[in-house]
Amino acid sequence: MPEYFLFLTLLVAALSHAICHSLLKHNNNPLGLLGITSICEIIIFTPLVFYVPLPTPYIWFLIITSALLHGCYRMLVLYSYKFGDLSFIYPLARGASSLFLAIISLFYLNDTISLLGFLAIIIVCLGLFLISHSKKNKFNKMAFTLSILTALMIATYTLVDGIGVRHSKNAYTYLYWMLLLNGTPALIASLIFKNNGLRKINSDLLFKGIIFGILAPLAYGLVVWCMQYLPIAYASVMRETSIIFATLIGLLILKEKAANTRVIPGIFIVVGIGILYFQI
Repeated sequence: MPEYFLFLTLLVAALSHAICHSLLKHNNNPLGLLGITSICEIIIFTPLVFYVPLPTPYIWFLIITSALLHGCYRMLVLYSYKFGDLSFIYPLARGASSLFLAIISLFYLNDTISLLGFLAIIIVCLGLFLISHSKKNKFNKMAFTLSILTALMIATYTLVDGIGVRHSKNAYTYLYWMLLLNGTPALIASLIFKNNGLRKINSDLLFKGIIFGILAPLAYGLVVWCMQYLPIAYASVMRETSIIFATLIGLLILKEKAANTRVIPGIFIVVGIGILYFQI
């Protein structure tokens, strides 16, 4: 697979992820948004699973494990935002997860990560950590702890999905079933809670949820697809260009003043991704 095509595919995933991130950030019912997203994923991928072979028992195990991990991750993210700002928790979790994946790849996977590739990952992670840093806010121990737990969850489900798509006889078997089921825990949660979720739905939430439901599978599914051809750590960290897109969306569309503070960290991320491109 041509390197430029994989890189462009990951950029599309990153842009999709940035839009989803912005929708989630500017929404007062994130659980409802995730519930609608899960319904969209079920509608999109239910017909597609009839066109691929059934998963083997081992692949079923990975798919179910992935769905549970994704469910825990989504609930953990929503819970984390009660204790810390999105601009602190999200970049810290993404950066730490990329670092965890790089270290795990070096010692436990057959993926080949060059010295320059590892350096590029460190540079990207540094950019993400700089975004989380703020002189105005005091250090929040609970938010930091939840960010690290979220990072471990991201690293774990990414590893499971990377292994799953590589070991499945048909990569689309894993992709379709994983994307069909990974939102079901969030869907169940959105139906249970009385004060938010799908019990507090309106036309604005429905519209945003449908957009989210279309873009979210692209944001992650394309990354998992690329893991067939790239080291898992490379594919994962290259999606963090979503921070660049999120910064541009914040500056140009949402007119966020805080987006200015992400420009210098964004340069670190661009440099890291640029180095990484020549390692794939």
